[in-house]
Amino acid sequence: MPGCPPEGILVALSGGSDSMALLSLLRERYEGEIAAAHLEHGFRGAASVADADFVRTYCESIGIFCYVKHVDVPGSRRGGESAEMAGRRARYDFFCEVAQREGFTWIATGHTADDVVETMLLNLFRGTGYRGLSGIAGRRGKIVRPLIDCRRGDLRAYLAERNIPWREDETNATGDYRRNKIRNELLPWVRKNLNESVDRVLLGLAHESLEIADEEEAEAGTLCDALGLEAPDALAVWDLRRARTLSDRKRCAALREQGRRLSLPVLDRKRTEELSRLIARSGRWRFQWAGDVEVVARNGFLCWAHRGDLEKLRLD
Repeated sequence: MPGCPPEGILVALSGGSDSMALLSLLRERYEGEIAAAHLEHGFRGAASVADADFVRTYCESIGIFCYVKHVDVPGSRRGGESAEMAGRRARYDFFCEVAQREGFTWIATGHTADDVVETMLLNLFRGTGYRGLSGIAGRRGKIVRPLIDCRRGDLRAYLAERNIPWREDETNATGDYRRNKIRNELLPWVRKNLNESVDRVLLGLAHESLEIADEEEAEAGTLCDALGLEAPDALAVWDLRRARTLSDRKRCAALREQGRRLSLPVLDRKRTEELSRLIARSGRWRFQWAGDVEVVARNGFLCWAHRGDLEKLRLD
């Protein structure tokens, strides 16, 4: 859409209550250009296509331009990807593609405080640090989440007052996904039997964890810079002797930061601690981070490299 001003915002519009409330609130309060984007991912057959038609028709009725794309996400899943991960990757790839092509400054998603609570519990159960306990950031690069402190129930009441429709994803009521089990089974049980204010308690922990994670990541960035060395054919190289002098906590934080800098899949807590213990001991060893990326200890160096490049490395 030509003529997009510098502060244009692209709304990730699924058709659900959260994103519909986001679009409505932005139309009321945001002065810049607004458009919507919807990815029909092919997971739910006719229901998914109906969601796309609903979003397109609604946007036309209120004069909002909507970019819609149909993708066979089930048929394009990468090795080791869950359906949820593949869908998320496809959505954000599409949103970023549109934003870059059309010149939108921001991409707004409808994540709420409820999503923060569910995400931090998912991260907790599979093993995480402070960053995982912080749930979902209010902003990450050009991705912004204006509703991150709002509750889903309040947003639905807002929509009902204004007679704004939304689509219900029927899979949200099933127990097929871990997030649904947390939303529909675990949290209601905790509210009834342990603490009716558990959401408020967890949100407080998420905010505190976010502050700690920000401080830890700043420290980890400084450590990565201090440990880093240059080596051809390597993704990254550390001074192994200096890495061994770090406390286990600092070493794990630096490892997470190095993985982030290399855009590698996040290691869970168990595997991060395993790698930290390997670094602390002497001798040569190899550790598979993900795919063909390995971490190798050799001759006083710690090296991240693709498996096919290991023999090329000159670490002496």
